[in-house]
Amino acid sequence: MFSCPNPPENSLRTFWWWEFRRIPFNFVIGLWGVLCLIATSRGVRVALTHGEDAVEPLALVLLPFIINGLYSLGWLVEIPLRWMRPRTTLRLGPTLLALGFGTGMTLCSLPAIYWVGYRLLH
Repeated sequence: MFSCPNPPENSLRTFWWWEFRRIPFNFVIGLWGVLCLIATSRGVRVALTHGEDAVEPLALVLLPFIINGLYSLGWLVEIPLRWMRPRTTLRLGPTLLALGFGTGMTLCSLPAIYWVGYRLLH
């Protein structure tokens, strides 16, 4: 997943390097999101009264689209950088992908961190 691509011959090859990794990325982030949702639901039980929502339901629906939009920034950043600076390191794509994993997992984790922390402190 994080292997260095061959030197990109053109922008289309860079684009496809990213798109071939989108499904595994979504699978891993999705699994992490489910685990975080379970942790959030366990942590939030102490703070809610009957009929209250833990989070805005719209946020739960939008988060996968936001993370995928951020994923697309990988190739949207890499292609112009390679065009402007042809000698850009081959590790640029894998580095941006690792940053995308970190960002996606952090966004999924924030509610879980908050509510589990809230529960532990009370």
